[in-house]
Amino acid sequence: MPKIISIANIKGGSGKSTTAIHLALALRQFGSVLAVDLDCQADLTEFFFPGMEPEFFDEANTYTLLRSQTQLKESIKTAHNLDVLPAVLELSELSFQAVRNLSIIHRLKTVLEKSKYDYIVIDTPGSFSVELTTSFLAADTVVIPVTPIPWSIRAVSLVLKGIEEAKSSGSSRVKKILVLPTSFGKSQRDNKLLEKFKSISWITLLSAIPKNNSIQERTGQSLALQEGSEGWEAFQRLAKEIK
Repeated sequence: MPKIISIANIKGGSGKSTTAIHLALALRQFGSVLAVDLDCQADLTEFFFPGMEPEFFDEANTYTLLRSQTQLKESIKTAHNLDVLPAVLELSELSFQAVRNLSIIHRLKTVLEKSKYDYIVIDTPGSFSVELTTSFLAADTVVIPVTPIPWSIRAVSLVLKGIEEAKSSGSSRVKKILVLPTSFGKSQRDNKLLEKFKSISWITLLSAIPKNNSIQERTGQSLALQEGSEGWEAFQRLAKEIK
């Protein structure tokens, strides 16, 4: 069974897509990888397929897979030596579809558990949503990226609440919940918040992804991180911790 990792935070701007992208790329050293875009904003999809017209993804994508209109094999596309299950804007309609057919939120788990991959990384929306619940049902590991803002600890608590609600359904197999400090600098404010995270017994911290302009610049340009750079080393380290 593949290791399935959900990158989740209900707070927008927490670095979920950046984390999902570069973690997926770093995990290639350990086996086959599928990157799943469950966010209708499609930032992960845009990174791997820059400049492609929306129609390129219309026939088969995450949304068609969840609605049982397509199978996984026909829904994936390949880039950067890994497979990608792309998102489309219509994912925003998923909550309405789930009201009519609850099996939609369980389909991703069923499909991914039967897949051939060693690692699957799921990018999720920055809010409570059917998509987020769907990822919690499928994943065995949840990584919560946090940035140095006062709301970070409360956001982690809310994500944990969402995971517990998914577990109460009896279908979730989440075993590890890990917090990833990202974009923390060396200021007194950032260090103080990081120490606060470290002092909370119910939080398991991963090694931090440093504040690094090149990570944001290269991600925005749809470029992998330069091998040997500080950002590249940080995500290689993260992949080793998670695998």
